[in-house]
Amino acid sequence: MELHEAISYVCELAHKYLSPNAVSQAKKRHAAVLDWAEPDYLPILFGGDVPELQELPSYDWAEQWNDPAKSFVEQMKGALWMGASHSDWIPELRADLGVIIAPSLFGVGFLVPNHTKPVTVKFIPKEQLRSFVLPDDISRLGVMPRLVEHTEHHLSLLRNHDLTDRVGFHHCDTQGPFDIACQVLGHEIFTELYDDPDFLHQLMAQTTQAYIRLSRLCKHLQGEGDTGGNASGYWMNRGGVRLCDDSGILLPKNLFDEFNLPYISQAFAAFGGGWLHYCGGVPGGGRAEGIHLHDSYLNIPNIRGLNFTTGMDLDAEIRKVMAHKVAYLGWSPRGENEGLEEHLRHALQLCPGRKGLILSADVRGEEQAQAMGIWHELQDEMF
Repeated sequence: MELHEAISYVCELAHKYLSPNAVSQAKKRHAAVLDWAEPDYLPILFGGDVPELQELPSYDWAEQWNDPAKSFVEQMKGALWMGASHSDWIPELRADLGVIIAPSLFGVGFLVPNHTKPVTVKFIPKEQLRSFVLPDDISRLGVMPRLVEHTEHHLSLLRNHDLTDRVGFHHCDTQGPFDIACQVLGHEIFTELYDDPDFLHQLMAQTTQAYIRLSRLCKHLQGEGDTGGNASGYWMNRGGVRLCDDSGILLPKNLFDEFNLPYISQAFAAFGGGWLHYCGGVPGGGRAEGIHLHDSYLNIPNIRGLNFTTGMDLDAEIRKVMAHKVAYLGWSPRGENEGLEEHLRHALQLCPGRKGLILSADVRGEEQAQAMGIWHELQDEMF
């Protein structure tokens, strides 16, 4: 299948499988949960089967980087999987250029391999960063021209194929202030915490501005205001961004509170709030990365949601998040022999009523057809 044929094919499939009404309802439910309000039903996310996807060609990461049309096809496969179930997913696309987008503003060297997204391979010397000044207009720095190209390409195709009410668009992988700083400076950041804290605060101020300006560029390109919209899969009326803190969880709490917490707070304040993600421990693995920072995270002004995993007591951490009137965005593990109703009931039992949860559910095979009905019936019974 030629590339132009693949584009037409995925767009035809989107009209077949994706429902504007389901997307509209999902937005309302997401926004309510992230406002700590009650939706008609708490949202649930699970995918659906699209057998026709097997007919499409595949493109590796380097091909997608160099050709937005190939990126469009690959991302539409994921959007179709999200929306075919008519769950509360918002099928979506973005300028999918990896985690080096914000670090590229500082001039980092990066590699675009075939097997994975771009990775940083050359950091910026400390003395160069001391004198670095981030301009107000970042649109010509780093990979921003490619970001603009991919964004405008995808949005144009969605409009031309009348898909804007079926497929959403959200900002690129913006990372977060400390994650950006780690990719810009490299592992030396962990010694600079002690050796030169003034420099590190200067760098964090710059990476925070990079996060803010990149997020604004993305949101303005897709026609959103600063304080609402599609924040990496979750729709927000009050707040408008996602922030990643995968590297921040490596810090002890006292250093986190000094070198990271104020900058996350500044980043969220610029958009009226947001939700935060970090990669934590593997369930069942006895690892608890990030949990030591939950008190700090949950007291960030304008934090609306928290997404994480842990190998420790996940239920206890979910209840703790909700006790702070912050939504838990994530999954609840399902046992191998656990039925669907039992799995969904367990997740709902963690909630203080019809609030605080957007569940990524473990729905298997033929269960897709009945999952939404069971989910709603359980909420009618329990709440």
